[in-house]
Amino acid sequence: MIDIKIADISLRESEQVYAARLSFKEKLETAKLLEKLQVDIIETGPVGNSPADAAFIRTLASTLEYSTVSVPVNLDKKSVDTTWDALSKARKPRLSLVVPTSTVQMEYQHQMKAEKLLPLVGEITAHCLKLCPDVEFTAEDSIRSEPDFLAAVLKAAIAAGAKTITLCDSVGELLPDELSEFIESVYQAVPELRGVTLSLHCKDNLGLASAAALGGISSGAGQIKASSGAGFGTLSLEQFLNVIKIRGETLGISSGINTTALQRTCARLAALTGVGSAGSRTPADVTDSRLEDTQLNEESDVDSVRNYIVSLGYEVSQDDLDRIYIQFKEIAQSKKVVSRDIEALIAETAGQAAPTYQLQNYVINSGNTITTTAFVEIAKNGAASKALSAGDGPIDAAFKAAEQIIGVHYELEEFQIHAVTGGREATGDALIKLRHAGKLYSGRGVSTDILGASIRAYLSAVNKIVSEGS
Repeated sequence: MIDIKIADISLRESEQVYAARLSFKEKLETAKLLEKLQVDIIETGPVGNSPADAAFIRTLASTLEYSTVSVPVNLDKKSVDTTWDALSKARKPRLSLVVPTSTVQMEYQHQMKAEKLLPLVGEITAHCLKLCPDVEFTAEDSIRSEPDFLAAVLKAAIAAGAKTITLCDSVGELLPDELSEFIESVYQAVPELRGVTLSLHCKDNLGLASAAALGGISSGAGQIKASSGAGFGTLSLEQFLNVIKIRGETLGISSGINTTALQRTCARLAALTGVGSAGSRTPADVTDSRLEDTQLNEESDVDSVRNYIVSLGYEVSQDDLDRIYIQFKEIAQSKKVVSRDIEALIAETAGQAAPTYQLQNYVINSGNTITTTAFVEIAKNGAASKALSAGDGPIDAAFKAAEQIIGVHYELEEFQIHAVTGGREATGDALIKLRHAGKLYSGRGVSTDILGASIRAYLSAVNKIVSEGS
C-alpha cells in the first residue's frame, strides 16, 4: 500500500488568483479546517511586503499541530530570511523554493537566462536548508522546460538538500499516460530523484487531473498537490480524496486524510475560498435555509445587512460595510439576496483600500449589425468623468472607455466570469488580471449584470495598481 502525502494549496492559490480575497480570519479558518481533515501539508501564500503576511504565518505556525506549514520563497536570500523569521516557530515548518524552469517563464518572471539561474538554485536551496530541515523545490512549468536544463536544475536542488521535488503540469493538457512517460523520462535523466519525495502539481484544464495524479503515483510520486475547490483550475482535493476513499484499496493507495467529514468540510472550504461552482452544494445553501426568516431585501437598512454579515460569521469594518451596502442595494433591486451574494460582496470589498476609481453608470450598445459602443461614467476621488468608446464586443468597449478616463493602458492578462448563485437571476463574479511594471494585479467585481461585474473588477485591479504606486 502506497501512503500518499496530500499538500493543499488553496491558501497559496487564493493569493495568486484572488489577491487579498480572504481576510485574516478566513485564512485561519481555512487552515484549521484543513488540519481537521489531517491534510499533511498546508501551503500558504508568500510573505510579501505587507506586515499582515508575516503576522498570518506566525499565527498559523503557533496554531497548527498536525499539518506541515509550507511557505513559498523565491531566488533571494532576503526573501528566505524574512519568511523563516515568520515560520520558524512552526512545529512542522517547510520552506518551498518555487522556480520557473521553462525558458519563457524564466525570462518573463525573473528576466534571467538559464546559465545564471542554475547556480542560484543550489545556492538558495542550501541557504534554505541551513534554516529549515524540510526544503521543497518546485520546478514550475516543468512540462515545457528543456529536458537537459530541467535535469540540471533538479540535480542541483537535490544535491543542495531538497527533500521534496515538485514537477508541474502548469498547462494541464497532458493525458495521464503522457504525464507518466514524462515522469519516467525525468527519473532516467535524474536518478537522484529516487532518493527524495516526488511531488506532482497537476492543472485540470481537461478534467483529467485525478487520472493524471493516479498515473503519477504509479510512476513513483509520493505527494500530490490539490486545492479545496474547482475555481483554481487545479486538482480538486475532494475529488481526489473520494477516488482514494472508493478505489484506494484496489489501487494500493492510501492517505492519512480523515474522510469522515470530507464532503461537508470541503464544501465549507470552497465557500471560504469562493471557488464553489454554480449549483454545487455549499454551506451557503444550508445557511440560506437557516436564515430564511431574516432574508434581506431592497428595503433592508445598513444595520440589517451588518447583522446578517455577523450571522454568517464575518467581521467587517465600517468602511467595508458602507461599500458592501451600496452594492447590496444594487443587487437587491433585481433579485432576492442570499448568503452567497453577501459572501461574494465581502470577498470583493473587505480589507481593500479606499478606491480611487468607482463606477457610477454605464450604457452598452451592442448587436450583430452595429458597432459595439460603451458609455462609462467613473468617479475619481468623488469627481465624475465620462467617456464613450467603440470596441470589439461590450467588454472591450467598456474597458477602452475606462482607459480613456484613467489615462493609462494596462495589459489584460486574464478575464473570468463565475456565477455566484444559480438560475436566471444569478449574481456574476468577475475576475480580472492586469499586468503593470512586470507584476500582476487581480481585481474582482460582483453584480447581477456581468458587464457591471466586469467593469468593477477592472477598476478594482486598477485601484490596487494606483494604491501601490501612491
